[in-house]
Amino acid sequence: MKVLVTHPGRQHSHQTALALAQAGMLAGYWAGVPALARHRYGVPGPLWRRFVRYDPVDLPAELVGWAPWVPALRRLGDGLLPRRLAAHTDLLACRLFDRWAAARLARYAAGKPETLDSVVACEISALATFRRARRLGIATILDAAALHHRAQDHLHGFSEPAALHRRITAIKDEEIAHADYVLTVSELARRSYVEAGVSPERVHCLPLGADLALFAPPAGEAAPRDGDGVTFAFAGAASRIKGFDLLLAAFAQVRAEEPNARLWTIGPPGDGLASQPGVERLGSLTQAEVAARFRAADCLVLPSRGESFGMVVPEALAAGLPVVVSAGAGAAELVREGVNGWVVPAGDAAALAGRMLWCARHEEELIRLRAACRASASAADWSSYRERLPALLREILGGSARAASFSAAPATATATIATGDR
Repeated sequence: MKVLVTHPGRQHSHQTALALAQAGMLAGYWAGVPALARHRYGVPGPLWRRFVRYDPVDLPAELVGWAPWVPALRRLGDGLLPRRLAAHTDLLACRLFDRWAAARLARYAAGKPETLDSVVACEISALATFRRARRLGIATILDAAALHHRAQDHLHGFSEPAALHRRITAIKDEEIAHADYVLTVSELARRSYVEAGVSPERVHCLPLGADLALFAPPAGEAAPRDGDGVTFAFAGAASRIKGFDLLLAAFAQVRAEEPNARLWTIGPPGDGLASQPGVERLGSLTQAEVAARFRAADCLVLPSRGESFGMVVPEALAAGLPVVVSAGAGAAELVREGVNGWVVPAGDAAALAGRMLWCARHEEELIRLRAACRASASAADWSSYRERLPALLREILGGSARAASFSAAPATATATIATGDR
């Protein structure tokens, strides 16, 4: 069995490709960002760090394809264009990448008709690829990194213009209809697709992993502690989706009662620009820098209104950091109440403040949980993901048999959601 992976950015797609390569199942990895060290040649370091920000991936060079104009288009929105225009540019980049991948797929299949069984493509950049794959008798798997769009709209709304949002959801619905299977990253995300009308047998959950070696604390060393107040950490875009407004409101209550409490925010500014006592904005950091901050903090907070997973949760646990996570994050499935962290109701700033205040007053308890946090992260390693993904694909695609039995017509199970009626 051979599987192609396409993605206009990266997210966890390179882990998918690495898993398939390890199993001898990778037909190709076509991405919108560079994956090989040679792609960096001639690009000045500061320019690379600002506009690319990705490390090379250890994949066979002959299997890797790169569309360099995709990150150029997508980075236009990083402070260079107004937000409304940036949203249009991002969609354009995804759609152009999809068409590029579809055309490349046709050429690939013409040259190697017996070497491709399935294609895994990311939402909003899969429609043209899936249409072409179906005509070629190739199975289609949608990489659904987010919740179903209906659940997203219900939980936190949307920020792009309404007309653009309708266009995006229409594309997503068509992609679901053309997908033989949908691959989600948590049970929360899987349920959102099933509740939206996608047949359960088409939707599969494969939780993500974390780089446990990078985030693990040094062997035999305890994380430094100054004993002068608890430090909370938040990592991600400062957005409504991530519940950043709830976090700031909750932390203000904590700070009023525990003046020594601190909050580090890691990631792009997003919607949260106002300054606030006790909040230190660290901006976007490298993975190594994030790991260092996690080791020096006391508690991670992720109050998402609705998020399919939340990679920072297993990363924090690997660093020995207890977590406070909302029930709106798929990674809440990793939390054992009072053992490695706590789950609070999504959208409830008062409940969040209450738990954070308890943490601020029980620093020694947080330290006591660190060993259990590290132990609980052991099952969330990328090595486990790389074993589970090929096994799942073999199961759902029927072993090594070529996917010639897949219909050229879109699946009908999503007919109830393809109307765009929200």
